[in-house]
Amino acid sequence: MTRLHVLALVALLIAGIGRAYAQDWSKLEGGWEGPWYRGMSSGKAHLEIANGAGTLQLSNAESFGDEPHPLSKIQFDGKALSFEARGGGGPMAATLKLNEKGDQMKGMGKYEGFGVRFELQRVGTK
Repeated sequence: MTRLHVLALVALLIAGIGRAYAQDWSKLEGGWEGPWYRGMSSGKAHLEIANGAGTLQLSNAESFGDEPHPLSKIQFDGKALSFEARGGGGPMAATLKLNEKGDQMKGMGKYEGFGVRFELQRVGTK
């Protein structure tokens, strides 16, 4: 086998592994709402997921802004959702763990150097 053949084989294997681990976004699709907490501040969070993309909206978060912000760097490993959302004060990075029942996500994020806790529940029925 030539070096080119080996590289092509490795590329195909990596692509195949990526497809094998492609996530079932249906576990997350739809709306999620609940409180967010950052120090003495808090408000309501609304996360919307559709087709592996989504938005995050926070109420009562002056520097983040009240409008929905698109998610970037979104990943789901079947148990936890990780993402970034760029607010007015910069990016927020968060990881939320999905419970076994699939109706709650809880976790932590970081925005402007401070921790942000999320406790979200699925909106409506799945």
